[in-house]
Amino acid sequence: MPRPVDAYRGLAQSSRLRVLDALMDAPGIGLSELSELTGLHVNTLRDHLRVLESEGHVCSEVERTGRRGRPRLRFALVTAADRNEVAERHLRDAIRHGDLMRAILPATESALPADATHQLDALHHHLSEVGLQPEIDEEALTIELEPCRFHALLAEDGAIACRVHEQLLRSVLERAGGPIVVDRVLPFTTEHTCLVHLALRDAAPAASGQGLAVERREERDAGRGPVVEVGRRRDDVGPRAQG
Repeated sequence: MPRPVDAYRGLAQSSRLRVLDALMDAPGIGLSELSELTGLHVNTLRDHLRVLESEGHVCSEVERTGRRGRPRLRFALVTAADRNEVAERHLRDAIRHGDLMRAILPATESALPADATHQLDALHHHLSEVGLQPEIDEEALTIELEPCRFHALLAEDGAIACRVHEQLLRSVLERAGGPIVVDRVLPFTTEHTCLVHLALRDAAPAASGQGLAVERREERDAGRGPVVEVGRRRDDVGPRAQG
């Protein structure tokens, strides 16, 4: 399926990743508070939020105060529980395309349950739209991602970029519904490659704190970079180890 040239264009800018990162920590905040958190001018923020809303990443609602005057908007990340036309359209397109491919090419038939297969369809669609080339191994439940379209952002905003994309992966899986969850993400298995480890819900590590947070490893393993664990706050994720 051809990818639109403007697909997920909001994720290609560091400033928009900072907006999403701020909303992860402070959902439901107003424009002025978001400006303080990100250091971006309110006019610049309006443009970023418009793009992110159009892509199904951010939602807004009018604050009800009962007072006179123009009510302000409050912004939050779109979650899997939210009814969002754009996110739901992406999911329908992903499942429809996956089912069509399996009907045309029987060799692509999945051995996983239907709901898990559709979760992987949704992930593949999302990652392809972002501009990556996901290689999904259904048996190992891993996804190899390359090239990193956001490599230029990593020197300054690497932890933010990784954290935001991890959250988006989890949201895609949750919206699709099924047993697959994100276990952990291994960034920089090569200079431009990351590896996502998935797990079946029954076999996943017990949740502790946010999501699947587990202790962070810093040592390199067979040339791999540090593990960025799902559920870590941005100030818990240090810069990439040099090696």
